[in-house]
Amino acid sequence: MAISEELIQQIKEENDIVDVISESVRLKKAGRNYTGLCPFHNEKTPSFSVSSDKQIYKCFGCGEAGNVITFVMKNKNLNFVEALEYLANRVNIEFAQTYEDKQNKNKKDLLYKLNVDVAKFFFNNLLNNKKANEYFSGRGITQGTIKKFGLGYSLDNWRGLLTYLKRKGYKEEQILENGLIIKSEKGNYYDRFRNRVMFPVFDYKGKVIGFGGRVLDDSKPKYLNSPDGPLFIKGTHLYGLNFVIKNNSFNRTFIIVEGYMDCIALHQYGITNAVASLGTALTASQAKLLKRYADRVIISYDADLAGQMATLRGLDILRKTGLEVRVLTVPKGKDPDEFIRSNGVDAFNKLIDEALPLIDYRLRKAKEGIDFNQSSMLIKYAKRVTEILAELNPIEKDVYVKKISEDTGIREQAVYDLLGRELTKNFSENRDMNNVEVIGHKLYIEPAYMKAERALLKIMSTIDEYYESIVNNIESSGFI
Repeated sequence: MAISEELIQQIKEENDIVDVISESVRLKKAGRNYTGLCPFHNEKTPSFSVSSDKQIYKCFGCGEAGNVITFVMKNKNLNFVEALEYLANRVNIEFAQTYEDKQNKNKKDLLYKLNVDVAKFFFNNLLNNKKANEYFSGRGITQGTIKKFGLGYSLDNWRGLLTYLKRKGYKEEQILENGLIIKSEKGNYYDRFRNRVMFPVFDYKGKVIGFGGRVLDDSKPKYLNSPDGPLFIKGTHLYGLNFVIKNNSFNRTFIIVEGYMDCIALHQYGITNAVASLGTALTASQAKLLKRYADRVIISYDADLAGQMATLRGLDILRKTGLEVRVLTVPKGKDPDEFIRSNGVDAFNKLIDEALPLIDYRLRKAKEGIDFNQSSMLIKYAKRVTEILAELNPIEKDVYVKKISEDTGIREQAVYDLLGRELTKNFSENRDMNNVEVIGHKLYIEPAYMKAERALLKIMSTIDEYYESIVNNIESSGFI
């Protein structure tokens, strides 16, 4: 019995080494790495280093080194299979030992090779098509960038790619599995991508896993991506991540944009820490992949309504993954590609510097459509902001309540009163959570005002002489 290489790789990718090691070793950030006292020998000065980028650890004292699997083996005294099973259970991956399917591995290797041949075909088509070249040159894309990203063109032909691949010895079933052709109801095959500029999609290792195509006219759909298959699964990859990692100058800060052209344009102008979410709302899998390489993300989606909604959805996913989140707003309804071409890299870097922290961005969005001269609108605005502030810690609450009061003229106490009601409502809805513990910590921390009220009620019910004093000085309306 054996375990497939695919399952081993999935287990490694889903278990971030920093998260796993920090469960038993207190790690401290030190530049791009983390350091701590080595768990494998006694030491007083930290010599144990963990790399989030490379997903490895190394002790410069005793020489122990390895990846997340070897760490669990050594630290928990498990063999290889037991360590894999432990890590699989940790991230809810179904673990089963099977006879290793060599045929399946060979099949995947063939599908990767097929995609490389397709990318070369599209690239060569672009070299010989004036209209497609004019599209890229019109968008300011240089020949060097075209070559770097492997950009191409799919022929205006129903069977151009299919004919080419069959001549190279590939079978229709293999081409279909990679989503490059479509089978009609009559059983005939035809190319999925026709008369489009093409963007090969790479995984973080640089392997071609799929393709995206954009029309050269106004026909629909404007963009067409490979369907899910053995190599390509939507919502698990980030376009351009392989180039960012290879460049190795991102300082654990990433800029997330929506589309291929936004990402490519930023790279061409020297902003080489940009990735794209492949036109979909950010997923938890993409956020976890980012967390491996980043501490801070700046999200810059299109300024239209759809882009703004995608931004708001993505913010919460990124925040919950433990990333510091900022929002870059491109003015005048432009997308990042359009803005940087019109205004240059210095202007875009200024937007990066001015990117708002998550809470500031959400509070600014809460102001939209509010007339602060109308009482009903003020109430609506106050309701919006208290829902946002309810998630913050006490110090953050104080800072933002003061800021909101100064900006709007609403009394600080009024905001606190509304906030108290919001917290009480949340507490009531989630009261059962107060008894659930995660690694020794309650999921719900009781706010200070509630502790104070509870203490007063206890004193009133147990010490007679204080009862009268309290009821004479505090009205029932003073309690939340």
